[in-house]
Amino acid sequence: MPLLEQLGVVTTHSGVLVLIDTGYLKLWSHDRVPEMPTGVLSDEVATQRANSFVDLRIVGTDAERAGRLLDMSWNPFYVYDQPPTNVELRSKLDKIVSEHDLDARFEVVNPRISHRQRVDLAIRQGNGAGEVQFHGVWAVAVSGVPAGEPLRVVGERCDEQNPDRWRRVVIQCRPGEQFVDSHSVGLVGVDYARMLIADVDVLGLWKHNESIDGLADFLFWGRDAEQIAGKLKVPRVGDSEFGWVDVPVEEAAKNGIAVQKYRDARSLKVAVDFRPHSHHWQVMKPIRENDPTESSTTEIGNEKVCNFMTTWGDGLFQVFRDLDNAGQLVQIRIEMETIPDA
Repeated sequence: MPLLEQLGVVTTHSGVLVLIDTGYLKLWSHDRVPEMPTGVLSDEVATQRANSFVDLRIVGTDAERAGRLLDMSWNPFYVYDQPPTNVELRSKLDKIVSEHDLDARFEVVNPRISHRQRVDLAIRQGNGAGEVQFHGVWAVAVSGVPAGEPLRVVGERCDEQNPDRWRRVVIQCRPGEQFVDSHSVGLVGVDYARMLIADVDVLGLWKHNESIDGLADFLFWGRDAEQIAGKLKVPRVGDSEFGWVDVPVEEAAKNGIAVQKYRDARSLKVAVDFRPHSHHWQVMKPIRENDPTESSTTEIGNEKVCNFMTTWGDGLFQVFRDLDNAGQLVQIRIEMETIPDA
């Protein structure tokens, strides 16, 4: 039997868990109109363009087949987050319809489809689980999870060639039971080297950049960190970092600006990080404090969520549902070692 290490615990009241890149939760609008926050893209023009996008539904008697041939989305009936005028995409669908003699066409969905609705649509399309797309990012939603009880999240390490990396991570929904069938759900796309497992409705409470307690940290490190710290009389934090911890947000921001101005004026080399005490900070704090499993369990909205580092950095990670003879969910399995082709 492989050695399993506990990464944390999750709970759910809805019976639906979402697996998502923790860093991309800054883009999650939940039940609001999908919106690209200011400051994520390169400039305000790009942000305004992203917020002009529309969601498209494929309708007609052959909608599903046409959507699969189009291959623009995991859910064949929908293409999310598209420019309002997309001649190339419409021409591609028209060509498919003509070549295969299909009845299918695009219809603009108004109002737009919220991220929370996309979860429901994915679960319906995938008969209990599916891939959820938002702003070009891929997450996974799984229903049928036992509600109201703590579920262990465990990891199995790779062999001796990669002993510090996870081979797979498993959410134990019915521990001790055997699974006899497995179904691929979809991919979680990760660009921030971390993944969150949480009840779908917890995501509606998530504050990614907003401080919960009015406090923040500002830290910097790197080649010239000690020089800057000495000149500006900045306290040391840990072995190699300098900065301020647990100070009011405005003070942390002011101090951070001073450090960056000093750095830039002299072309010095340091990395900086402004960390409001948000939910993102909350789930990352134990990991930054050298938790050996690089994971954490945090309570948000009376539910426990589990955050963990992939140990592989960024990539695409495939999720499976493992079921028993009765079709009940035994475990949710994330294969970390084998990154599938996009």
